[in-house]
Amino acid sequence: MCILTDALCRREGSRQQASVRATRLTELELPFLPRCESAPRPDPYDNIQFFSMMASGSNSLSEDTTRPKWFTRRNIEPFTINDDAVEKIINDATHAVVSWVTKDHKPASAVMLYRVVNGVITITSTTNRAKYHAWRRNPSACFCIWEPGNIGRQVTLRGTITITKDDALLREFTKSFLSMRSGSEPPTEARLLKEIEKFDAPDRHMMQLTVEKTLTHDLNRLFDAESTGEDVWG
Repeated sequence: MCILTDALCRREGSRQQASVRATRLTELELPFLPRCESAPRPDPYDNIQFFSMMASGSNSLSEDTTRPKWFTRRNIEPFTINDDAVEKIINDATHAVVSWVTKDHKPASAVMLYRVVNGVITITSTTNRAKYHAWRRNPSACFCIWEPGNIGRQVTLRGTITITKDDALLREFTKSFLSMRSGSEPPTEARLLKEIEKFDAPDRHMMQLTVEKTLTHDLNRLFDAESTGEDVWG
């Protein structure tokens, strides 16, 4: 099951809205246009005119096109990660920065181990943990996951947490936990039962994330664009 399936339709609508917002730039946000007084300047709210002018250029900046040094790090919309790569990052990684909201409406975060069980991001906790009580009050959650060995490629998942007591889910979580090292063999039944005993407190609960919004950022691509001068906004 694809982790992102439930979020794709909502995400597609958000993407279209973001595209419209990104093109509605003010005159101050168009420093990369040719500095020629005789050349027509597009209406920043006319998307068709704006993109037709941009499409006439090449994939690299021309000699009469200038941008301020800060342009690339401000206008980061192109530096995203495709859905297949997002799926791989989520499945390959083992830890995330997990956030919740406290009872006095303050953010709190912790680095947590997670496993993907039947296509769903899954964690576990007992009732003496802050996150358990926070998600009972307010199920809103955020998981920030990075590509193993490359923290510049990040995936942020926003959604809600469902809390259950589920022995079968705990078993699958534990099995995945024991198999998460690359090249490791699936645990024997005896090894699995021994590990479950360590998790199986009377107040142990399982928590699963329903993804509602996905954000990504590829810092490597941003640095490449700065280094090469490639025009990724055209």
